[in-house]
Amino acid sequence: MYIRVTSTPNSPRKSVKVVESIREGFKVKQVMIHHVGIASTEEEIAKLKQLGLEFIANEELRREKKSGQLSLLDESSAEERLAALIQKAASPKKRGRKPLIRLAELADNESVELKNLVEEQRVIDGLHEIGGHVFRQLGFDKILSGKKETTLLRDIILMRMANPGSKYKAQRLLANRFARTHDLDAIYRMMDKLFPKIDLIKAKTFQRAKQLLPETIDILFFDCTTLYFESTDTDDLRRFGYSKDHRFNTTQVVLALATNRDGLPLGYELFEGNKAEVSTLLVCLESWKKQFTLGEICFVADRAMMSDANLAALESGGYQYVVAAKLRSLPEDLKSSILSDKQYHATVLDNELTWTGEFSYKNRRLVVSYKNSRAKRDATQREQVLDKISKTLGADGNTQRLITNKGVKKFTKTEKTKTVLNEETIAEDMAWDGLHGVITNRKDASHADMLSRYARLWKIEESFRLNKHTLAMRPIFHFKTERIHAHIAICYMAFALLRHLEYIVSLTQKVSPQVILEELIDVQASILKDTATGKQYRMPGHFSHTASKIYKAFNIGRDRHIKAIITK
Repeated sequence: MYIRVTSTPNSPRKSVKVVESIREGFKVKQVMIHHVGIASTEEEIAKLKQLGLEFIANEELRREKKSGQLSLLDESSAEERLAALIQKAASPKKRGRKPLIRLAELADNESVELKNLVEEQRVIDGLHEIGGHVFRQLGFDKILSGKKETTLLRDIILMRMANPGSKYKAQRLLANRFARTHDLDAIYRMMDKLFPKIDLIKAKTFQRAKQLLPETIDILFFDCTTLYFESTDTDDLRRFGYSKDHRFNTTQVVLALATNRDGLPLGYELFEGNKAEVSTLLVCLESWKKQFTLGEICFVADRAMMSDANLAALESGGYQYVVAAKLRSLPEDLKSSILSDKQYHATVLDNELTWTGEFSYKNRRLVVSYKNSRAKRDATQREQVLDKISKTLGADGNTQRLITNKGVKKFTKTEKTKTVLNEETIAEDMAWDGLHGVITNRKDASHADMLSRYARLWKIEESFRLNKHTLAMRPIFHFKTERIHAHIAICYMAFALLRHLEYIVSLTQKVSPQVILEELIDVQASILKDTATGKQYRMPGHFSHTASKIYKAFNIGRDRHIKAIITK
């Protein structure tokens, strides 16, 4: 087996396939055994080739197991064999015959009276068939030692993706909608055993991302958020602090997350709720240096991370960075230079005319860009704030009704006993419309490269939206420190699984994580009972075109035939 890249006349797209040579008499022909995907760029082709090599290795390992060659190997030896096969697949191989296909056992041809059939239950199959496959790919089936605990962990993670909520809710829905019964106490015991395995979870997730993209983990997006509790009790972890959810009456924890350019998670850390966001980067950096081999990675972060201590630590560690600059907090002479129009040159970024200029700040490069679309957005947001202020003040300028938000108060001033809009401050704010800056220590990078790297920071912001809303990581109802950590670890595993699902599917079609989940949840089967004989049958339900493509992306087939359920 080997990789073949083919193209179609008059089309820029290329197909990546796994091909095997088959001898028929005196002739040899090539047969496609797996279509990996379609790519438009060299980067996409490289990603598809890596997936093709992994398919070849898994197929060869499956054939060896089937032939009995691996029957004497233990689990770790099998994993080493798979790694060796992946490396072997990347180099030219001898072409051999395609193995003979064995006929499957014939299905029972028994007759059933339709009038006697009743539906006992409808169960969801798609999430376990595809999600369970990715669960194993990520190595999560090697986290806990017991088979029952591993099955329970998988089910809880998939339930977090399908319908997030409390562990009691997960237990109930698993039984009602997935036909998988678990004891609630067993779920909590599993969480207690998961707590000491958190470092292993992080390592497995990092290694899988590195395995998929061995040459492209050169950029790390970093950001923080807060997760609140439905409680005011405090301890060493649960603290009051600045809440990004505007929940000042509840305790919280701080979550720091890192992803690569495709949104695949690379690591996370959990901090006490009053931890300053700017101080989390150094702690994470030290922790990840011990756990992983980071290599030559460029850190990309928002302006909350812009502190001299953070930038100095990245420089001393030999890391590159692109961090948003707080333009309005810069020295006055530098701000005057930025606001002048003498330093800028026109370029095209993301199909939009952009003006860029470079300045020096503390021996670091400061790149400032101006976009007309950003200027319009800034002006619109300011007008909305000013309109709100005017309505709040009223005609008499009542200071008692003034909103206490600092970002709002800066646009007002008090004249005797009346509060009015501060036109001078408004004019100063207008001067910054459309401007955005980044600070970097990259010496040879172009303006376009640095700005495009920072522009992809939206991917990690989307990751937090997935965690907070789709996976409902908060509010947190646990109160024991170990259970809190285990809960975050389960959510992180669910997030990793969802991102890898999205990544693999995106190589052949663009589908959002929410749509992928909806399609997999709609892949269901009915459990039918023959009231005359008492026999049970499983009848697969509707299978949409999009769901079919998702299955095909993972090279997984779905049996569409009605089968009798054998009870022992």
